[in-house]
Amino acid sequence: MFETKVLPTETTSLSHEEQFAYTVQEGLSLENKRLPSWLIFDSAGSEIFKNITELAEYLPAACEFEIIRHHKNSIAELITGDTFNLIELGSGDGCKTRILIEHLLGRKFSFHYFPIDISSGAVKNLAGSLENDHHDTPLKVTGLIGDYFAGLNSIVQNSPKQNLVLFLGVSLNNMDPPAARSFLENLNKALGPKDHLLIGFDLMKNPKLLYSAYNHPLFEKFNLHLLDRINQVLGADFDKDYFVQQGQYNPNTRAVESYLYSTRDQTVHIGALNKDYHFNAWETLQTEQSFKYTLEEIENLAAENGFEVVEHLFDSRKYFVDSIWRIAR
Repeated sequence: MFETKVLPTETTSLSHEEQFAYTVQEGLSLENKRLPSWLIFDSAGSEIFKNITELAEYLPAACEFEIIRHHKNSIAELITGDTFNLIELGSGDGCKTRILIEHLLGRKFSFHYFPIDISSGAVKNLAGSLENDHHDTPLKVTGLIGDYFAGLNSIVQNSPKQNLVLFLGVSLNNMDPPAARSFLENLNKALGPKDHLLIGFDLMKNPKLLYSAYNHPLFEKFNLHLLDRINQVLGADFDKDYFVQQGQYNPNTRAVESYLYSTRDQTVHIGALNKDYHFNAWETLQTEQSFKYTLEEIENLAAENGFEVVEHLFDSRKYFVDSIWRIAR
């Protein structure tokens, strides 16, 4: 079985378009304008980010590929039964997970893979590609488009199987601490005692390496795509030629922060909101943040949210960690 389904975007009654509009209005109304990076991720935004993950300078992706290749046996050992659910939150194109899928199939596991993502193009392409490559195997794939927890809850409530949940990359790192704690609290409520979570963390490292990673021209293209998205979805008149991107490490927040700078004094009209937003020359719009963690912080984060660490899986340089968690016993 290879299929895709569209989920509710939120547990609230807001549609995806309404949530997009609300988020943009709220963020541009702040004294220090700020918008979350999830707004960038339509099919085109996902494709740009995929290209970023293939850069040698972008360490999280390279490190995580190494971790999954070298520790796939350790991950497989988490499975205790003959069949299970492999659930990926924010799957994108699933390129790292495909390494694990092929390994699990090689070990004769029978499992159901659920990639969940807000990008319909990414989910459909992934499900179609897996169908082409694995149609003659026991693998089942159901791609889910929409809210992570709507998808996760629909899976775990209707299945007694063990669940291995993947939250790879730097998705949690992109959340501020209160949002990360709320996310993990909800994840804890959704999982059972026999389930495991494999979650990625970018570790604190030389700030010069961080600067190099987040200031490639593709990052500027990715951040500027946010303005395309607002133009397309909300009928705005942003002109990308009047903005530039810069990423920088902030030692006070312990995060790499990306900003779009307005290169001139300008006013932008957003048709769907029927509002004008003024930008002073060189005023910033924060578009991304990526917090960097120490192992102690990761272990404290797990404990504070009802998890216990089973094992840390590192790359050879210890720049990144995929941490295996389970519900605290």
